Amino acid sequence: MKLHRIATAAAAATLSLAIANTAFAFGDCHPSECYQKVRLPDRYATVARPVVVAPGYREVVHTPPVVVDRATRVEVAPARVRAEHVPATYTTVHRRQLVQPARVSYVHEPAVIERRHHEVVTHPGGTTWQRTVGPHGEERMCKVHVPPTVRTVSRDVVVQPARKVAVTSPAIYRDVPVTVQVSAARTRHVYEPAVTAVAYRPVVVRPAAARVIEHPPVIGVAHRKVLVERGGHAWQRVGYGH
Repeated sequence: MKLHRIATAAAAATLSLAIANTAFAFGDCHPSECYQKVRLPDRYATVARPVVVAPGYREVVHTPPVVVDRATRVEVAPARVRAEHVPATYTTVHRRQLVQPARVSYVHEPAVIERRHHEVVTHPGGTTWQRTVGPHGEERMCKVHVPPTVRTVSRDVVVQPARKVAVTSPAIYRDVPVTVQVSAARTRHVYEPAVTAVAYRPVVVRPAAARVIEHPPVIGVAHRKVLVERGGHAWQRVGYGH
């Protein structure tokens, strides 16, 4: 389309020049003007047109799957009921036991003798005649009072006669360790819960996919010179004559 427009403009310019030459040939010029016939060059124009630099193509892009390790609780061992034997339990306690019973024995106690003192009149006393001789030999008989004669006599007196006394000996006890049963043997059932653990398993979060990408062609602009009008001959004014 652009090339057609350029060719049309060139034809119009050629037509104008031809009309001017015809007018000159028929004497439409000044008598004193001088003209010289010259060669006209060819006329060119630069034309831009689209060219394919790189062709379009289709690209298939493969996306790998997205896999993550997800923690999952898994059962390692199931729950169960286990029978367990519980033995009897014993303990040691101290109990008071009779070592020797109470008994009665007899002890001989001798008689209790006390020594007691009392006075005994050995002579009742009274009166008696007492003869005295004076300094000149005179003799005198006097009646005097004679007190009674008393003598202390000691004797043993049985205060308590000899006897047998009963002596009671108390019973003798002592603490003896004794093993006693606290609880009897039995069987008990123990519940054991399930044993779980955390395991990591791969999980596909996003599956693999294929995506088609359309790459359009790369279009560029190429410029080249084309001939618009071929040159010819024309009259060119060169000055005035005398």
